[in-house]
Amino acid sequence: MSDAADSTDEPTGSPPGDGAPDFGEPSGPETPAREDEVSLLDILLVLARNKTLILRTVLVFTLLGVTYSVLAPLEYTSETKVAREAKSKGPDLPSGLGGIAGGLAGGAISGILGGASGGLGPQAFPEVLKGRAVRLAVVRDTFRFPDAERPMTYVDYVNRPPGILGTILNYTVKLPWTLKEKVTEASRAPAPAGTAEAGQPLIPSEEEDEALESIEERIAATVSQETGLMTIAVTAGGPQLASSLAESFLDHFTTRVRTIRTEKVREQLQFVEGRFEEAEQELEVAEDRLAQFLERNQNPTTATLQFRRDRLQRQVSFKEQLYSELQSQLTQTRLDLQQRQPVVTVVEEPVPPTNRSAPKRTLIVLLSVVFGAFSGLMGAFVKASVENADKNEEEQEKLTEIRERLIPARWRGEKPVG
Repeated sequence: MSDAADSTDEPTGSPPGDGAPDFGEPSGPETPAREDEVSLLDILLVLARNKTLILRTVLVFTLLGVTYSVLAPLEYTSETKVAREAKSKGPDLPSGLGGIAGGLAGGAISGILGGASGGLGPQAFPEVLKGRAVRLAVVRDTFRFPDAERPMTYVDYVNRPPGILGTILNYTVKLPWTLKEKVTEASRAPAPAGTAEAGQPLIPSEEEDEALESIEERIAATVSQETGLMTIAVTAGGPQLASSLAESFLDHFTTRVRTIRTEKVREQLQFVEGRFEEAEQELEVAEDRLAQFLERNQNPTTATLQFRRDRLQRQVSFKEQLYSELQSQLTQTRLDLQQRQPVVTVVEEPVPPTNRSAPKRTLIVLLSVVFGAFSGLMGAFVKASVENADKNEEEQEKLTEIRERLIPARWRGEKPVG
């Protein structure tokens, strides 16, 4: 029996030894190697070994944040609120003029002198505020700047020569922006010359373009969906300057809205005034002809003279009626223009702010600490990865090849081959 037991074939693949399965050497692609595993202890070890690097990085970024928050220029924001306009309908034409206009020119006058409804909608107010016309009017105004000795226009202030500190900042901290401005100025085509009746240029000059871009960054407009009020916020380097800029924006914005809103009525008024002057001259000519005829023919006896007298009298009567109707329409159009003037209601006047809006020093310091900690951690892990790669022969060969291909031999202190 013992021989039979000894001669019994063992199954293929049976575990060696005492029959227990051996898990000491895992095989196959599904089982990762232990060398590639990163545990929490490894991470803590990296942090412990590079704590000095992390602390120094956090300290450097914190000092930079504190320095920037202290040296950054103070900015103040002044706000004003305006109520948006409700749409209104314009006046209707007098019934008499409509009939006469239709008889004279096939309704041409009636079409031009129609109701003055429509115009600028309230939803377009923020775009009008930030429009080129309003900003150009603002930059041409004169203000008192905190760092200027005398009042000057915003255009002159933006284009004034920088001081010693400004020059140093432009070519150190602000060097990328300075280079960008130089490239933009070199690629910009010169503006053609031209003047308006008041002597102001029709097309803004290069200096005014600089001021327009600068002032655009300092104005903001928001509309409340609940109350319908539009809030205008202007940011500047001083409380009084911020308030003055807000007042200037408000004044020119109101003027611009009134101009756009009453443009149709002004065109109607201009047409009526021109037609009224023509009707007045035609009436004078007709009356002069009738007077001259009556002076020469005080007692017309023939039928020809009587018919001519009647024709001249009809012309005078027709001109008198047209003159009267146009005079009535002229008065009505002027009243309509006057009624459309107050289109913007100021709910809250701009005042000098008491607290600064920038820089937010606490937030800047906190962000500097966070960014410094993140940079320190990244530097620690990169340093640990490089050190581990140096210990591996294969990785060392790769690093050597990279250095040879990227760094010239003379920089490595080696003599070039050949």
